[in-house]
Amino acid sequence: MSVVHSRVRPALFAELSDARRRLDHADPDSPLFLLVSAPDGSGKSDTVHAWLDTGDREYPAGVVVSGNGDKLTHGYFAGVQPLIDHAVTVAESEAPELVAAAEQSLKRLFPHRDSPAYRVPKDLTGVAGRDERTRFYFHEYQDKLLNGVYEFLDAFLTWAEQPYTLVIDNAERLSPTALRFLGTLARRRRVCRWLTVVLLADKEPDMMLTECSARVAPPPLARPEARDLIRSWGFESPGAKQLDSLWRLSQGRPARLSALMRCLGTKVSLPGYLSFETHLDLHLSLLGERSRYDLLEQYVQGHCADDDPVMVRNYETYDADTRERVHREYLAEHGGKPEEVFHPVHHLGLRDVSDQVVALAPLSISLQEIGLYDTWFDLFSRFWADPQLRTLPGGGQMHNLVYLRMSFVLYSLGLAHVSIPYLDTFYQHFPQSLYTPTVLYSQSMAHGRYQSPPDLETAERFALLNLERIENDFQDHPKHEYIKVFAENALAYIRARQGRMDEALKLCTEGMERMQSIYGDEKYALHQSILVYNTAQIYEMVKDFPKAYEVYQRTISLDPNYGEYANDLANMLQRTGRFEEALQYYDRAIKLCPPYYEAHLNRARLHARAGDTEAAERDFRRVVELKPDEARAHLGLGVLHLKQGDPAGALTALDAAVYHDPKNAQAWSNRGLAQSALGHPDEAEESLRTALARDPRLAEAWNNLAHVLHESGRTQEALTCLDSAVNLSTDPDYVYNRAVLRLEQGDEAGARADTELAGERGADADDLADLRTRLARAAASASS
Repeated sequence: MSVVHSRVRPALFAELSDARRRLDHADPDSPLFLLVSAPDGSGKSDTVHAWLDTGDREYPAGVVVSGNGDKLTHGYFAGVQPLIDHAVTVAESEAPELVAAAEQSLKRLFPHRDSPAYRVPKDLTGVAGRDERTRFYFHEYQDKLLNGVYEFLDAFLTWAEQPYTLVIDNAERLSPTALRFLGTLARRRRVCRWLTVVLLADKEPDMMLTECSARVAPPPLARPEARDLIRSWGFESPGAKQLDSLWRLSQGRPARLSALMRCLGTKVSLPGYLSFETHLDLHLSLLGERSRYDLLEQYVQGHCADDDPVMVRNYETYDADTRERVHREYLAEHGGKPEEVFHPVHHLGLRDVSDQVVALAPLSISLQEIGLYDTWFDLFSRFWADPQLRTLPGGGQMHNLVYLRMSFVLYSLGLAHVSIPYLDTFYQHFPQSLYTPTVLYSQSMAHGRYQSPPDLETAERFALLNLERIENDFQDHPKHEYIKVFAENALAYIRARQGRMDEALKLCTEGMERMQSIYGDEKYALHQSILVYNTAQIYEMVKDFPKAYEVYQRTISLDPNYGEYANDLANMLQRTGRFEEALQYYDRAIKLCPPYYEAHLNRARLHARAGDTEAAERDFRRVVELKPDEARAHLGLGVLHLKQGDPAGALTALDAAVYHDPKNAQAWSNRGLAQSALGHPDEAEESLRTALARDPRLAEAWNNLAHVLHESGRTQEALTCLDSAVNLSTDPDYVYNRAVLRLEQGDEAGARADTELAGERGADADDLADLRTRLARAAASASS
């Protein structure tokens, strides 16, 4: 059996302590993580844990939690999961309010774990059966969940008031989801006043980790260090020549040195002309079949996570049929259980790639239903391009569903051109599949909603073909009426995009009534809520706001824990001037959902319209905290700073806005104003002309450019810009500005005409009175 020898290297303690002192969570430019990077078997883990055990008065390790970052052996949140599990367990018994405050994030990111501290039921997406999962979380939803988990961890550590250290081994194998979480931790940093993260990597980890880390790179063992390590294991000190052989064959790695000592224990000598792997093979040959099989079983049952060279070599060289059988035995025992999602190594342990796809299907669907699209694609995209796998029989299996759902997510990511060919392929190969109505529905949505620009003609063709197929060929479908209403809903969307609102409303309302009469309130509740929601949106599009309000209310009553419905109703209320009620629904959406940047963004705009600049700034800053690349929040902050007379602060925010969204004409326009206020006319003109290149119909940019040109003495060019602003917008301020410039130019007739036009457009009475006074003075001066 495997023998684990301690691989502690005390000589590295001082270097680790020095690197730890360079970490400073309060300094955004300082390292945040401690990265120990060296080849596998270098003794990193044992050394780091021994160093942590020695204690440091200045930086105590506190509670040490260890995790393995290998996504194949420990799952989508590998490396970080043990710390979250620990925090939830402690909080459940001692501070359950912390779990309750973050439950929307925790229970969606970790659906395999329930908690007695949860207080709010799941929304319909969370409780619906797999066959009804027609609503996917938007791809950015994962970042809300990760921010929510980060804030739970921050609250927990603040409550615990003691240091924690998280040690993540195999950091180069972290999942994209875990990497994004560490990126959130690195960006927000506050949690690191209590938490030290130590990353152990065999190879170069992700660049983000390297950039954020103080790095320690342990050198190979020196000969004396190797000799001392052998003695510490209880072996006799080898002779000089034998020590040289051990040292060279081990490449200075303690794990290899331990394996070689076990080889010596089975009388395998260490001739210098044989490789390290050869010595392991000779050692394994002497163990006997029973012992080798026990090692194999132990390694597989441990999810192939053991880094002992003997265990790894035994697995690599074992009979492939037996090795696969042990993996299949594990899957037979654990397949379908919640913990299966953590160990895809067993599914990938099957030799045939088709078997891998079939075995991975349930796990893959689980990841997609959580919304972890980055890790999902990382695991499964390798199979996407294989034409043989894309058409595995028989069209109605779970592995077929994986490909279909991947196509759905691809078009929602803006990759309809990647998704559509697969949908075509599926329909050609499996025209009678029970998934055919779903495929045709997806084609209509891919072409009519997600493709840019949309192709409504093709979308309509697929929607009508779907209804025809359902009526003619799928009468015996177990959910015939359900899928028919679903298909009609797709056609309703297309009709709405075509401006045929009456037809769209009729399709939605009749579909709702049929669903209600056939299935009642309980069955297909998720889809019924979606139908009602779509109907509310159409009423809003035709500006029947009272009816839209009524239908939105019903939508919320059907799925009261789905915060997005509350946000959408609040948006409509804001557009129709019902600010107080809109605020109530934004508050509800934010309370229900994980850190919900869209609701904060929408509420910030409402506060800004109402003149509550402090509340608006709080919400805009909350958006930037949650989603730093949200250009609209940076733009909002820039506009607030301009109104507060802070052009330097405005420019900082607007620089961020155009960085994250260089096509945002409004951001460029306001950036020009900020540069003008700071006395930089050339830069201001460049920004404003960039705004107009992005959107030539942006009247405010023409007006702002006129202001900059006028300040530079280029009045005639400014007047030309104001002509464009007046023609593009009914804003009376633009007419007023043109009247002032015309008056300056001596064009009294033009100024008088603009004064009247500004009055017709609702200009401020005092401004109009001032203009008329100036016109009268000009007339009197001319007559005298």
